[in-house]
Amino acid sequence: MKREYPCLISSLPELIIDFDAKKFDFDALRKEVEENVHPDDYELVKILFYPYDNQNLINTLMQKNVAFYAKGNFEQNALAEKIKNRYGLPKYMNDFIEIFGNDNNEDYSAEILKLYERDKENLLQTLFYDEILKTNNRFVHQWFSFDRDLRNIQAAIIARRLRINASDYFVGKNAETFAKSTAADFGLGSEIDWINKIVQIAEITDAYERERKIDLFRWEKIDELSVYNYFDIDAVLAFMQKADIVDRWLSLDKETGKEIFKNFINDLMKTCDTQKVFNKKDINKISENKK
Repeated sequence: MKREYPCLISSLPELIIDFDAKKFDFDALRKEVEENVHPDDYELVKILFYPYDNQNLINTLMQKNVAFYAKGNFEQNALAEKIKNRYGLPKYMNDFIEIFGNDNNEDYSAEILKLYERDKENLLQTLFYDEILKTNNRFVHQWFSFDRDLRNIQAAIIARRLRINASDYFVGKNAETFAKSTAADFGLGSEIDWINKIVQIAEITDAYERERKIDLFRWEKIDELSVYNYFDIDAVLAFMQKADIVDRWLSLDKETGKEIFKNFINDLMKTCDTQKVFNKKDINKISENKK
């Protein structure tokens, strides 16, 4: 049976209620979660942020002069030390580091080495999904299955538009189908019931609006995956995944961020006992901001 965190779930809105007075504090939110869930459950929360670590790992190994993603689980100096010592990193990262720094990779399959030669970042993503999808948690498994499929579909649409062969750049199952199909839905309409919606969103010419629509679709998927979870770790995971979307848009575009933030508050008010979590003044404030 999953552990439940009713007190934590009920207290989370208090961290974000005063949106107009201060910037949404994602770091404080994450710290609150870390301090109030079981360590084993927090390991699941950390998985949500491995994609940031993946980018930091690639950038560090390839010595790219780009900004370090602070949302990852490993600080910059700590990551450099862990890369050097091969200690304290997930297995897929250690495997990638081993391949990256070794001219003799006889222990790895020809398929893996081919991916490495064609696109190192794609290999890291492949290793990541292969490992994470073995996680024994429903939300994590279903969310990253969805995330992998969504990214594959987006890559397939771009490849089709540019008329290039991108067969080596898809991750996981359906890769061959994405690469070869000429159907509008890549022949996956019966298997991925939301693929046509992504194809439609991809036709939006404004890049900003297209990205906004994609994130709102991600939001809908989070709701779908957590619909019957109220106080367990899956509810916390859903909350943190939405918080990540909110924080990203607040940094990109304040107005869009406010709109998504309002959705965030609306969802909280639906799932929590609002009279206990919010006082009357706070509820009125939210109502006014929604106008």
